[in-house]
Amino acid sequence: TNFGPIVEADIELRPLTVFVGPSNTGKSYLAILIYALHSLFAGYLEPSAWLLRSERNRKAAAESADLLLQWAKTCPEDPYPDSPSNVGPLPSDIGDIVREAIRPSDDLGSALRTEFARCFGIGRDVAQLVRTGSRGGSRIVMGERQAVGGSAQSPIEYEFSMRDGKSQSHEFTISVPPEADLQFSDTTDALATLLLAVRSLGRFAGLNTPDGADWVSNLITGLGDSAIVHSAGPLSRPAYYLPADRTGVMHAHRTIVGAVIDRASSAGLVDAPNVPTLSGVMGDFLRELIEIGDEEHPTTEVGDALASALERDVLNGGVAVERSETNYPTFVYRPTGLDRELPIMTSSSMVSELAPVALYLRHYVKPGDTLIIEEPESHLHPAMQAEFALHLVRLVHAGIRVIVTTHSEWVLDQFANLVRLSQLSEAEREGLRGADAALSPDDVGFWLFKPNAKRRGSVVQELKVNPDEGGLLSGYDEVADEMYNTWAEIGNRIADRGAE
Repeated sequence: TNFGPIVEADIELRPLTVFVGPSNTGKSYLAILIYALHSLFAGYLEPSAWLLRSERNRKAAAESADLLLQWAKTCPEDPYPDSPSNVGPLPSDIGDIVREAIRPSDDLGSALRTEFARCFGIGRDVAQLVRTGSRGGSRIVMGERQAVGGSAQSPIEYEFSMRDGKSQSHEFTISVPPEADLQFSDTTDALATLLLAVRSLGRFAGLNTPDGADWVSNLITGLGDSAIVHSAGPLSRPAYYLPADRTGVMHAHRTIVGAVIDRASSAGLVDAPNVPTLSGVMGDFLRELIEIGDEEHPTTEVGDALASALERDVLNGGVAVERSETNYPTFVYRPTGLDRELPIMTSSSMVSELAPVALYLRHYVKPGDTLIIEEPESHLHPAMQAEFALHLVRLVHAGIRVIVTTHSEWVLDQFANLVRLSQLSEAEREGLRGADAALSPDDVGFWLFKPNAKRRGSVVQELKVNPDEGGLLSGYDEVADEMYNTWAEIGNRIADRGAE
């Protein structure tokens, strides 16, 4: 609520998440917010700083020594060959200790505030993100939505609030219901590590000694770390953000980097307010461009297949990175059937727009990661917009989560067609365009950012594919109707003039 231009929004992130609506309604605000959360949970913050290590926890760990030893005897001798998930469940008393160890802290609130400020490029004044005129400040609640008819267990929830004004106050709380399903094995080996440590300490040091209690206390705290990261779900995996002005960066990255170096060499000689800065989103994009193709980011097999298909069907040629003697990258494009390469900056705007997508797929984005693309339709002919939308859904089928912000009716119509295509069997789809990319309604969410003059901001609501109305009622038809009506009225006046 009250975040940027958004009055309120209740968003469920799905494998494909689509933000649609007029300009200045908060689509990019929300996309950057999601990116900031990814940055936080995927590694910008050391989770161990979030937990309360208390004398009570150490005492409880010592008192649970016999329980831990009994638990260790029931577990596999080697928990690693398959997965730590085959480690037996923790005794309930130990689970209670983990729950009680998770506490809100100023460190967590400060870390998230810092990440917001970095990603939005606003310095430390996060109050700028609070909707102008709101009385209660901005409030963000994050948690896993329970499926209807699913488990009765509750997720961990996080709440972050910001207040408008000079105080820049922030509050961050973590709610862990008693019935919360704390999962440890999906993100780290913390449970297996605890098991092996308990066995080792039981044999050599003894769990009832002060040192043994300290060890176990820290290991249990590590389980809490793992539970928090796991509770973030897909947000605990890396995200990559391709901003709307990526074409300009592809053309001018050398100039941008040169300007940054020049500014760095004159640090202290100019007033800080006059030093230009990049938002974290743009800075990360620039850094990742420069690092593409180095030894730390080799080509992956899945990514290469996805990138090659995009190059074949949309770009009609391949994109690559070449490195100079100083190891600085140059991006080139080779059209199909041409035996020479062209610099990206002399290629078409479509090529420079989609080149980062192909390069990121080859060198960065892996199944389970999130790819955020602003305005995928930019510089693309309507036919290529529809084709690119088809490829975005193929990314989803490959296990990559995709978030897009769009103003394109063709992109939305393609997504809607693929959702409706899922109602046909594979045999019935034969011969239809995109037959291999049918999209389950459960795997996609369309969210309309709708201006509300009375509330002085936008309210976000979910759009459903409407088979009777022909796709998604995004409001674009109203623009088309108005244009047609104007055309007809002009024609009527021309006819009336001739009659006179």
